[in-house]
Amino acid sequence: MTQPKIRAVRVRRAVVDDADAIERVRTDTWRDAYRGLIPDSLLDGLGYDATRRRALMSALPPHQFALVAEADDAIVGFCVGGRSRPPEERFQGEVYAIYVLPEHHRRGIGRALLEAAAKELADRGFGSMIIWVLRENAPSRRFYERMGGVHVRDEDRELEGLRITESGYGWEDISRSFGGSFGSVQRM
Repeated sequence: MTQPKIRAVRVRRAVVDDADAIERVRTDTWRDAYRGLIPDSLLDGLGYDATRRRALMSALPPHQFALVAEADDAIVGFCVGGRSRPPEERFQGEVYAIYVLPEHHRRGIGRALLEAAAKELADRGFGSMIIWVLRENAPSRRFYERMGGVHVRDEDRELEGLRITESGYGWEDISRSFGGSFGSVQRM
């Protein structure tokens, strides 16, 4: 079945009032993307409480940003990023999270968010970036590879008491990698 085309996707800076929609996107996307990769109990325990998200967004330091993607007047994706955690020489910037609701995949929304994130990082003086993805998440890994990301390394981490392995994908020169194709971000 063919998905209906979306008329326009708008990427803009997130505001605190977007916190509830961002949590909905995060929770629904995690439940879809990670089912079978991490325990169901962890996914089923996720909620939509945006209290923590609101607090983080109201106090974003200047080196960080939060973006949302809107389609048909609804938030269908988001992206957050800033200085690499921990700071590293090779990749100064990091996309901390990027999620698009499953029913909106393959419509260019992830691409628009990633391009806008690269622009936000470049505007903050970060010439390179890295993003981390659950190693077993093959669709996301393929997306980053299509976007020009190069697998850099795997790292073991802890998530809610669970040992996971994440794969890092890097872009050493985001201005060259994204070829000035930075999407426009509406300032709000």
